[in-house]
Amino acid sequence: MEAHINHSGGRGGDRGRGDDPIVLPRGLILLGFAWLMVSWAMAMGFQPPLHPSAASYEPGVKMMLLSLMIGITIAWPLYRLSQPPASRPILQTVLDLLVLLAMSQVVIWPLRLVTTWSRLTTAAMDVGLIAWTVLIGAIIASSIGSARRGPRTLAMAACLGLALIVPALAWLGAARGVVNDERSILSPLLFMHALAEARGFNPSASAWLHLAVVGAAAMLAWVAVGFAGLKGGRGGAGEGAAGGSTGGEGGGALS
Repeated sequence: MEAHINHSGGRGGDRGRGDDPIVLPRGLILLGFAWLMVSWAMAMGFQPPLHPSAASYEPGVKMMLLSLMIGITIAWPLYRLSQPPASRPILQTVLDLLVLLAMSQVVIWPLRLVTTWSRLTTAAMDVGLIAWTVLIGAIIASSIGSARRGPRTLAMAACLGLALIVPALAWLGAARGVVNDERSILSPLLFMHALAEARGFNPSASAWLHLAVVGAAAMLAWVAVGFAGLKGGRGGAGEGAAGGSTGGEGGGALS
């Protein structure tokens, strides 16, 4: 189910960990399309309503979008974190992001045909979807390069926390009116419902501000992942150079 791209032109014995092939996410593509098809079938059914209208379609559309976000925030991390360590975790995650975001665009914009959402509301949903997907991707990229169970468990716990904390508070009644409040944008599972149910034809300034907070968090997370990757790469290069020097000294002694 996976295809490999090898950018190394050296001999097999000279290949390091950074020269391992990048895995094209064919399995993720197949599972993603299957997830969307099942979500559509469960939310919309196979028979159109007797009196088709935006009011009759919107509840099913919201349920399908909720299922889409469950797939991005829970199923995707679970899939990646259950696989062997990736030799290039950042590039691997970027490929996954391109696949998931491309599929999401095909889904979210045509929904305007069966809903009363304005262009700005749909755009806000799209911005939120991109921001949350990129943030989840940063968490995945920070951990799939490790073979240790600890970092992978923490990454999965972080994804579950982002997805479930706000809905849990709403269910427990600890945050009054959070389901229909713009603070729900701070939950990947509730933000589309909050935007769809918000007062007014277009998202408010505070809704855009909440989306900007999520986007900023995603950018900062990727900056941290990038710095960690650079630090790890320099450390690995230093260890490799030290190993080569030791090997050369040992060879000279033997000769």
